[in-house]
Amino acid sequence: MVPAQRAMADEAAALIGGALLGGLIVNEVHKNKQRQRQAQTQRRTYQSTGVSSAQRQQNREVQTALNYFGYNVGSVDGSLGRRSRAGISHFQADMGYPIDGYLDDHERGFLLASHQRALASAHVAPYNQILASQGQGGLLRTYRNEQLGIQTPQAVQPVQPQTHMAATAPQTSQVVTARAATGAALPNFGFAQTTPVSINAHCNEVNLLTTSNGGPSRPGQVREPVFALNEQFCQARSQAMTEASQIEVTIPNMTAVQVEQQCDGLAQAMAPQMVGIDTKAPSEVVAATSAFLQASGQPMASLISGGKICLGVGYRTDNAEMALASATLLASAGQLGYGEVVSHQLRQGFGAPVGMARAGEWMRLALNAAQSGSGVLGQTPERVAVLTEASTSAAGTPAIPVFSASTSGN
Repeated sequence: MVPAQRAMADEAAALIGGALLGGLIVNEVHKNKQRQRQAQTQRRTYQSTGVSSAQRQQNREVQTALNYFGYNVGSVDGSLGRRSRAGISHFQADMGYPIDGYLDDHERGFLLASHQRALASAHVAPYNQILASQGQGGLLRTYRNEQLGIQTPQAVQPVQPQTHMAATAPQTSQVVTARAATGAALPNFGFAQTTPVSINAHCNEVNLLTTSNGGPSRPGQVREPVFALNEQFCQARSQAMTEASQIEVTIPNMTAVQVEQQCDGLAQAMAPQMVGIDTKAPSEVVAATSAFLQASGQPMASLISGGKICLGVGYRTDNAEMALASATLLASAGQLGYGEVVSHQLRQGFGAPVGMARAGEWMRLALNAAQSGSGVLGQTPERVAVLTEASTSAAGTPAIPVFSASTSGN
């Protein structure tokens, strides 16, 4: 359980020569030189046509809108550099879009239209109430919800999360009452629910409910532990995708598709270590995986950087197995705070069978690391407090093992 080795200094320095995971990743530098020269030629041609002036103006509008909604990208200069790409990634994560740091036409149109709408309607009820209570970010989430067909009430009232969660599993008595009152029953064709809910769909739903509740659960105000943990999972997921995108841009001569292909290799290489992760003690998994990483002969810093990239790629591509393998690699390489991600995925059954008891152990491992100053994924004192409160009952007994039964009561 002792960290094998801590990642040091610049993440980019761990990716020497374009290698993403040492021996597991193929060096793509020479393969892409010709492609890079062609891209440079295309950029010069593009600039010489004069179209770049219009593009730069559009970029300035994008930067202005991002700054307005709280995604601080710095000066509005029309050049979408690393800071602007990070802001775009945060915006995409909050809106539930695929995170790559580049806006497609729909995303750009929504961002710019929302900015214009905010300038025109932020002082009008109920949007002025939303602005006063939730800030510009709350306005953006409201516009997103309305685009999805969720109407904004004239009087903004927070909705309790347990109301939504209970509504997904109506009791038999409620169904009987409805049938007696109407003389008819809702159709039930017995469709098999065989396809598991994806992490992306799960977090989209959680984010919508969080917005309806006026913001995420805060320390001392955790009324529904299950939902609070779901919120924390989706926050960690967004942070992981942002972190990955920031490291990806430092990799020379490797496209996003090539990075994804290499991360598929990570998931395959880690497959033997993932067998039985829902039943094995975290100490056993960490010890075996740490030995595997040490035997690879690769610098631990490179493995850590690669694990961070592949964790974000796993979430970006909705590949639960890749994300779980990457988080396990990171925890076993000394970044024990990533045990939080392993815990969330085992609790929900994302990428492995549900393992409630082991989920609790992974969470305690992560919280101990975070409290000792080794926090990751934005594990601020506030986040740690919410995680601790949500994952522990009032009597001090871990609550995670009984979460599966808590959604059917109230």
